[in-house]
Amino acid sequence: MKLHYPILNSIITALHKIINENFYSDKVLEYIFKSNKKLGKRDRQIIAETVYNIVRYYYLYQYLAKSNEIEEIVKTFFHYKDEQLDTSSIPDRIKLSFNDDLWNEAIQQLGETKWIKEATALNQTAPLVIRANTLKISKQELQNKLLSVDIETYELPDVPEALVIANKKFLSQNEYFKSGYYEFQDASSQKVAHFIPKDILSRAKRIIDACAGAGGKTLHLSALMKNQGQIIAMDVEEKKLNELKKRATRAGCNNIQIKLIDSKKVIKRLENSADILLIDAPCSGTGVIKRNPDTKIKFTSQHLNELIILQKKILTEYNKMINPNGYLLYVTCSILPKENEDQIQFFLSENKNFEIIKHQTIFPSSGFDGFYMALLKKKA
Repeated sequence: MKLHYPILNSIITALHKIINENFYSDKVLEYIFKSNKKLGKRDRQIIAETVYNIVRYYYLYQYLAKSNEIEEIVKTFFHYKDEQLDTSSIPDRIKLSFNDDLWNEAIQQLGETKWIKEATALNQTAPLVIRANTLKISKQELQNKLLSVDIETYELPDVPEALVIANKKFLSQNEYFKSGYYEFQDASSQKVAHFIPKDILSRAKRIIDACAGAGGKTLHLSALMKNQGQIIAMDVEEKKLNELKKRATRAGCNNIQIKLIDSKKVIKRLENSADILLIDAPCSGTGVIKRNPDTKIKFTSQHLNELIILQKKILTEYNKMINPNGYLLYVTCSILPKENEDQIQFFLSENKNFEIIKHQTIFPSSGFDGFYMALLKKKA
């Protein structure tokens, strides 16, 4: 493939920023596309696909290029792009392209056989999944409307509101998205709200989503509650909460109250007030590498240890917001036990007034993102 200089230069510039300057792929590409308005739709597609492919298989192309130079790695990528590579003699870590820290941590925590199965799955492209917003439309009605604009979808038997997009289409600019009929949300992420039994959810008068971010799970809970009760969506990042406000307005979610966590007083004022507390904790993101391949390069054991300390801190401080007989739903998009089962066991050992109801790990080899969910009850 012969590339024009602006396209090739954009690819090399993006990779320098991602690999050498530690920026994230999506932010780098967004910056490059905004900075160069002359790039056409096809140009942008080539740049994005090339950058993500090289990031996903960085260590393999580095190995084949016998060089750390970005230009040589890009040249090697295009040389092998349409060839069927024989990788039988290449070590698994290089072939699957994970850095040393992540590879060693995952083998230690999951075992080599299990990790290689999941590592292979994490190199697949993530399916595009949307969630029908049942405050405004049924899944079947949405499916028919999308088909009328040539967007084909199929259902998932175990995820009630999910539709998987069968053909690649530009989904964020059509009238149905702008009308709030659907949100982008992976199938595994949609299972989080459904992990709360219906009878518990139906009785809840106040739910606190303590690490709400831009609010994917908040909006889903609002829809399941049919705009009844109150959901308090909290986060330490105001920018994410501002995005949540926009999404909630578009989705017609009227029972969401947004609070910025800017001091410990915010938590203190809400003590013993939540029927359900959702903690979607900051984590390593090892379950969502399909859509965030940067993790394969940027992961460090030191950062993992910092996250584990932060998770413990959040669990310790935030659980005070749960009322007696209330519930805690702890969630990560990691598949590493140190962030999941180990955290829950530690929490239970330190908080005898909680008991575990159920927990589950969804692995990427199931076809969608990796997640961990644990539902606990606070004893009266």
